[in-house]
Amino acid sequence: MTEPGLQKLGEDIITTAARIVRWVPKNSDISLSLAAARILARLNDSGPTRISDLAAVERSSQPTITNHVKRLEALGLVERRSHPGDARAWIISLTTEGERELATMRHELGVSLEPFLATMSSQDLAALTEGVAAMHRLMRQPRPARDG
Repeated sequence: MTEPGLQKLGEDIITTAARIVRWVPKNSDISLSLAAARILARLNDSGPTRISDLAAVERSSQPTITNHVKRLEALGLVERRSHPGDARAWIISLTTEGERELATMRHELGVSLEPFLATMSSQDLAALTEGVAAMHRLMRQPRPARDG
């Protein structure tokens, strides 16, 4: 049983974050799609991953993820190597260039929000800063088991 309001809070966090990401101007210096950026971020956060596992956590089909990985590999942002325990599977990892591209994209996302943040009060900025810190603490917690 969950505490009343937690589901709504979770929904608001997810939908608000997604909406803010969509504020990134089309003419920004970000050259990759947001889906490609999510893959780079996932590899950065989780380390080398099988394509099938990447597809599962990204809630996407394996062919779709394979196509993204091929494009990212052609750009030198990820590399594929055979899985040591299963010759049929590939392990995908971020390259040094992929790490740089991800850092650049994150910087550009931050730059794109600067004009919006600049209009906010110092009290709201402090609240956002504390909220982001709380979200970082949330992400460090072990994932709870789900019922069902």
